[in-house]
Amino acid sequence: MFNRHKESEQQEEILAYLEALLGCVKSLHASVGAVMADVAAMRSTMLDDPDQVAMYRNNLKLAMATAKPMVEEAMHSYDDLLEELAGSQQYKN
Repeated sequence: MFNRHKESEQQEEILAYLEALLGCVKSLHASVGAVMADVAAMRSTMLDDPDQVAMYRNNLKLAMATAKPMVEEAMHSYDDLLEELAGSQQYKN
């Protein structure tokens, strides 16, 4: 009986760690997406005309718009996985 209780506690603890880890991965994914968009915008600006900051801003907006659906899809996938992990925990009253 004690062994089962300890195993159950360990599983709950592992699931809590996985949930926290997934939250970190989600945050990192969004950050990497933003960096990639910024790098793409800078690359386009530097290749076209390094003196035009307005072009950089426009390129950044375009890159962000292009990346937005992919980032949103990934965020939804992470949210679904988090809900699945949280729902799999056994809550006791």
